[in-house]
Amino acid sequence: MTKFTKETIASISADFQNYMPQLSINCVIFRFNGEQLQVPIVQPLQANIWVIPGGFVYKDEDIDVAAKRILFEQTQIDNSILSQFGTFGPANRNFASFVNAFKNSELPIEIIKWISQRFVTIGYYSVLGRQPIEIKTSPLFKNSKWINVEDSDTLALDHSLLVSEARKVLCTELLSRPLLLSFMPPTFTIPELQKLYESILGRPVDRGNFRQRILKSNMLIKIGPSKEKSKRRPPIVYQLDKKKYLDSLTQDIKLGF
Repeated sequence: MTKFTKETIASISADFQNYMPQLSINCVIFRFNGEQLQVPIVQPLQANIWVIPGGFVYKDEDIDVAAKRILFEQTQIDNSILSQFGTFGPANRNFASFVNAFKNSELPIEIIKWISQRFVTIGYYSVLGRQPIEIKTSPLFKNSKWINVEDSDTLALDHSLLVSEARKVLCTELLSRPLLLSFMPPTFTIPELQKLYESILGRPVDRGNFRQRILKSNMLIKIGPSKEKSKRRPPIVYQLDKKKYLDSLTQDIKLGF
């Protein structure tokens, strides 16, 4: 099992005294790979668990700045627009059983005691495009990967709850924020768009109803048949009418699916 290096321990020891006590941040980053809604997760050193990216806030640091720093340090994902989706602070929110994994490590006992306390965490979420992004870990983590949101119930601590709550906000804001501009490529088919909606909502959507409602919204521009070679009749490709799409977000539109 990968261990903490002396350099990493020295860095942790120097940092933890400058963190705000009992306050943490966790980041849920969504992407759509064409088939599934996914989030990145990381695996801490000397622990056989997977969690969403998270960390602590410096005493002289804005929490929004801290969220971006933490996300970049742990995944190398940058330039994300992060939005708060909730604060989590039950009285029993401490992870002493998880911290036990570090008791046989070289971490100083005062750090182990510090991270064993109850922590209130602020949840942030963001959306990435479909382009492949290689996530890399910081020295505090040994592995990182993307998983399907449907598999997030295997995450440690209360992180499956954080992903679930972030997804609820994503569903709610799908009709009020320009999320499709981030999720979808420049051109796409209606079935591909439907698959995105189904991945976010976590349920199937009637094909005919979806097509009718989306076309009636007038937020799509018809490009024409796909140029990809296929034995079947090529599907029709569309792109978002950015102005009409953005205008639709300010209206009380009920797509009905």
